[in-house]
Amino acid sequence: MSTSNFHVRPATALDVRAIAGLRKPMEGAGRKLLKLELVSLFEKVPEFLVAENDAGEVVGAGALHVMWEDLAEVRSLVVAEDMRGKGVGHAILE
Repeated sequence: MSTSNFHVRPATALDVRAIAGLRKPMEGAGRKLLKLELVSLFEKVPEFLVAENDAGEVVGAGALHVMWEDLAEVRSLVVAEDMRGKGVGHAILE
């Protein structure tokens, strides 16, 4: 999926540190996301999509964990603060 400001694509191992950077402010006790170690993110790369802006920066990420042939769970959905409200999260979910 593409828009004029970003496009969504499957994540690669090269995106993991950017995903971790987006997640970090929202991880931990009392926050919105469970803390994940970097190694866990590398292991989960196949579950992630990323949104990349026109400059090639990762501005959003989301993971879908397939649990059954017709059942899956969104495990992570994060969007850079300056890109919120611009359809990035919606595009990743689609």
